[in-house]
Amino acid sequence: MITNNTLGIIFANSHDALLGKLTKHRSMGSLPFGGRYRLIDFSLSNLSNAGVDKVGVITKANYYSLMTHLGSGKPWDLDRKNGGLSILPPYASPDAQVYKGRLEAIYGILEYLLEATEEYVVLCDSDVVANIDIKKMLAYHKEKQADITVVYAHGTKPEGQNDMMNFGFDDDGRIISVNFEAAEDCDYSLDTTIIGRQLLIDIVTSEIESGRVSLSRGLFGSGYHKYRIFGFKQEGYSAVMDSMKSYIKANLDLLDCKNRAELFSRKNPIYTKTRDDMPAKYGINAKVSDAIIADGCIIEGTVKNSILFKGVKVMKGAVVENCILMEGTVIGADSTVNKLVTDRFVTVSDGSNIDGEKDGYYREKNAVI
Repeated sequence: MITNNTLGIIFANSHDALLGKLTKHRSMGSLPFGGRYRLIDFSLSNLSNAGVDKVGVITKANYYSLMTHLGSGKPWDLDRKNGGLSILPPYASPDAQVYKGRLEAIYGILEYLLEATEEYVVLCDSDVVANIDIKKMLAYHKEKQADITVVYAHGTKPEGQNDMMNFGFDDDGRIISVNFEAAEDCDYSLDTTIIGRQLLIDIVTSEIESGRVSLSRGLFGSGYHKYRIFGFKQEGYSAVMDSMKSYIKANLDLLDCKNRAELFSRKNPIYTKTRDDMPAKYGINAKVSDAIIADGCIIEGTVKNSILFKGVKVMKGAVVENCILMEGTVIGADSTVNKLVTDRFVTVSDGSNIDGEKDGYYREKNAVI
């Protein structure tokens, strides 16, 4: 099988700074999403579903919660004697510094790449939510005899990333132009790329020796003239986390059953670390509509158009609308919260009235409001 000859590389700290306080104490990959998942679950599951059984996760900072979540890699069938899951720390040698971008990150793991025997490498960012058929993508890459294949989506390009590309194609799907400017109607990169392992090593080494700093610009900025680079279109739901608003929108998009069906396919499931708990409990006066409620929640008030993670409590008389409440959040009695994102174990005092648009969307871990 072609995917047995493939190595996966995931960047755990992709564009952390764009989400501000949400990633202040955690990596992008370990950011909770959708009531039970972490963002890295999507890349790991995409690779696992394709039969890729050797995956390296490049870390940078704040990766304790990520390592706790990943463990041995068992939920993604990566707990193996040969291959399996490897955590690749930011320091590759005694004189190394923390990398500034993906180019330096890969340069820091050259030894890992040189020791590998796989022909292909799949590079994945952690800030993309999508169910990508890597097996089909690999077959397309081979059919086109491509040097590089990148996943793209059609629509309005996210504005937060200054290195996100949009593409122009010829009739065969080969990339013939690359633009780094924002556009409302374009084919933009989802930062999932297939490339030959040796070609990746050669390009990264050459770019570093030339003093360049951007992997995207190194691979695509002028590379489409030199290499056979093709685009693979993502047809189903996708989202890129490049701001607090995009994070909120992507979570609330899951309330649409069409988006859920496209993202959580039975054919290609999204796996995560299991955290068993008691079923959610609903009080006699509870009212819930258009919401995702995780295990262990206690709902005595009203919840509308919201995502509630494990162990959230909404007390009697409280009203929660358009919110994302992470594990252990408590919304006090007779409180009203709207468009609020709480980190873990936040407490909203009885009788509070909070509007995220006016008062700020986010409340840090363990905050008492």
